[in-house]
Amino acid sequence: MKYRKTVVLKDGRICLLRNGEAIDGQALLDTFNRTHAETDFLLTYPGEHTYTAEREAEFLKKKAESPDEVEILAEVDGRVVGSSGIGCVGRREKTKHRAEFGVSVEKAFWGLGIGRALTEAAVECAKRAGYLQLELEAVAENKAALALYKSVGFAEYGRNPLGFISRYSGPQELVLMRMELRGGEDIVTQNESYTIRRETQADRRAVEELIREAFWNVYRPGCSEHYVMHVLREDPAFVRELDFVMEKDGRLIGQNLFMKTVIETDGGETVSVLTMGPISIAPAYKRQGWGKKLLDHSLERAAAMGYGAVLFEGNIGFYGKSGFTYAREFGIRYHDLPEGADDSFFLCKELIPGYLKNVTGVYQTPAGYYVDDADVDAFDRTFPPKEKLKLPGQIFG
Repeated sequence: MKYRKTVVLKDGRICLLRNGEAIDGQALLDTFNRTHAETDFLLTYPGEHTYTAEREAEFLKKKAESPDEVEILAEVDGRVVGSSGIGCVGRREKTKHRAEFGVSVEKAFWGLGIGRALTEAAVECAKRAGYLQLELEAVAENKAALALYKSVGFAEYGRNPLGFISRYSGPQELVLMRMELRGGEDIVTQNESYTIRRETQADRRAVEELIREAFWNVYRPGCSEHYVMHVLREDPAFVRELDFVMEKDGRLIGQNLFMKTVIETDGGETVSVLTMGPISIAPAYKRQGWGKKLLDHSLERAAAMGYGAVLFEGNIGFYGKSGFTYAREFGIRYHDLPEGADDSFFLCKELIPGYLKNVTGVYQTPAGYYVDDADVDAFDRTFPPKEKLKLPGQIFG
């Protein structure tokens, strides 16, 4: 999971909160060893930690690529001084709604607000990931930590008198705490006229029906986009934190999604980017500005998560109003497109200025977008019948 935010500390310095990457392996290992040597309130003693910098790098890479787990680093003056993380309690159906949380900060940086910032960041990420409950255990003697956790919304639900046995002080009672993540946690934007929030399991069929209505007979007789959406949700490249629906007056009127993909550079490397869509607005609400509202908020959220650029196929007349331009202007080519062919459909927007500087290469569409016509037809038969029409302006026959 991606995360990036800056906070001002109590001493005026800037602290950068960001998800860890593989390159941070040694820095995280050093911080872990320091924090766990400075207090007896954490689970592991430094000598018990068997991770090497290489294993820490693998751990951070996995977390950065995960849709629902994260390790957040706190960086002050260019040095990692603390971290927090969330992980799924269990992948089985009965436990996948629960996440566990942990945090540590170097002693020299206590009292500056870093622990609170890391805790709030982890709670935010747990909500984005769709968990219903966040859990932690804390040593009962750690009064400052317990006060912090309670202040952000955790509640005690039990105690374990022999939770830890310290090599220095003997038995340590553990306080078991939990926070329910429900209500408005998935709302991105809400005002009197509309709401943008993350798609839920309960929305799925209604979203597919919306997409079907929005695309029916637009680019081909019938459409395939509703089935594409159905397939993409289970694709590893699907970004669950950026799967949005839009509601007006309690009615679903729009949706948008993002997928992770890459640019294969001319130098033989890969650059991670996003692609987008299908983005849909219900026919009765088209050309009224709702699509742009949904698009702009979707892009803002993607940028806030630290993604660098979005590339996809679209109409510059609409998407240009939200900052998109032709991908060719960045030196990015569309895969399998013959040289000299019309590429005006292929658009790009940098979310981080300069992210694609000096990058040239070929964009790759995620494999999940390629679906078989027979599978589309079989899926479409589960919906009410609609007439397929061949109309002027359709791209596909």
